Amino acid sequence: MGIRLLIMTLGLTRFLSGNEAVEKFVRSASLKTASVGICVMPLEGDGAVVTHQADLALIPASTLKAVTTATALQQLGVEHRFVTRLLRRGDDVIVKGGGDPTLSTSSPEAEFPRWLASLKKAGLSEIKGDLVMDSSHFPSQVVPNSWPWGDVGNYYGSGAWGLSYHLNSYAVTFRPGKVGAAARLVGTYPKPPGVRFENFMRTGSAGSGDQGYAYGGPGAEVVSFRGTVPGSRSSFSIKGALPNPPLSCGEGFKSYLLKQGFAVGGEVKLGTGEGEEIHRQEGPSLETLITATNHRSVNLYAEALMQELGGIKVMKNHWKAQGVDLTGMVLHDGSGLSPRNSITPRQLAHILKLARGHETGALFEKSLPLAGRSGTLSSFGNGSSIEGRVRAKSGGMSRVKTYAGYLTKKSGKRYAFALMTNNYVANPKSEMVKFLDALIKK
Repeated sequence: MGIRLLIMTLGLTRFLSGNEAVEKFVRSASLKTASVGICVMPLEGDGAVVTHQADLALIPASTLKAVTTATALQQLGVEHRFVTRLLRRGDDVIVKGGGDPTLSTSSPEAEFPRWLASLKKAGLSEIKGDLVMDSSHFPSQVVPNSWPWGDVGNYYGSGAWGLSYHLNSYAVTFRPGKVGAAARLVGTYPKPPGVRFENFMRTGSAGSGDQGYAYGGPGAEVVSFRGTVPGSRSSFSIKGALPNPPLSCGEGFKSYLLKQGFAVGGEVKLGTGEGEEIHRQEGPSLETLITATNHRSVNLYAEALMQELGGIKVMKNHWKAQGVDLTGMVLHDGSGLSPRNSITPRQLAHILKLARGHETGALFEKSLPLAGRSGTLSSFGNGSSIEGRVRAKSGGMSRVKTYAGYLTKKSGKRYAFALMTNNYVANPKSEMVKFLDALIKK
């Protein structure tokens, strides 16, 4: 059945007002080889008003973060906060992680002054025993099996640890040479303890940007750097994933204490334990965290939320109980980094519709970037009718471009939508803007 006949059969001509927006979009040259799925649902009323292969399972990329954050709001509650504690057990001090992915985001030493103050307030003048880093709040497998090897060594593929630290990342600085020549490794900060570096980085042309990658997964003792950094720069930095964030946190804290004249008699160790609580700190509210997750598309935050929920099964069951048909939905993470994730446009739009109808719906919608105004959508649709009328989560990876969120037509009617493309010829971003623009105008 052709697009035109399908639209007429379903009585959708009033929505498109004779404008074959769907047909024009799917026939664009950039989508010649692509799998395309579209689903647009009214926030009030039943069914979908525009569909194209709405039940085709597609890779969502980071639009999956919208599902994860909506689930977290409903399951954990708006005021949920991650908690980090310092405990005293005999001569040992335990830093007990509670899954907070925001610890020391501004700098590696950001938390240490108040941790030292808490030790002194508890009457300690030194740590006679060991400094124990407890990351047991989350499972020990921090990276899903399906994450690409080219991602897990880089900052965006760090995974969520029970004790995260400095976005689980470190900066690596190179000094470029002539084009094609080696780029010399000149520093890392914070330096991962016990890690040896292999540097194969080369110098690219001026303006070539960051084409450098770190290779090494959780617990790696050897990390390799490959690719290029741009020439005509005195130095250039990329970010890698800390192989062991709890150990980096512990060694960083111990070093800070020693610099402050606070002795540590024992070693930094990884372990578990309980004891007398001498410090307790809460992370940001869930409202703040999901806004950062969706506006900046932070994989670490989404993975921490998924782990805090109790895993993928919990999230899927949450939406199944609300009537979402999960056929074809296969999830491996909460951030969308896995290329083996699949979800249909209908599932995505249905979840967004349900999310908006929940008591947390207004807060959730506000957490999504506004087209042409904020976050990852700050340049999306500038000057078109979608500017200020679409709030959505974007998603992108190699040959994947997706958007899912809410749109408001000029009539004032509001819709949840999912617009998904996989395996395109050329980036269809401009065509996607035109498609949404056409929907809003009619």
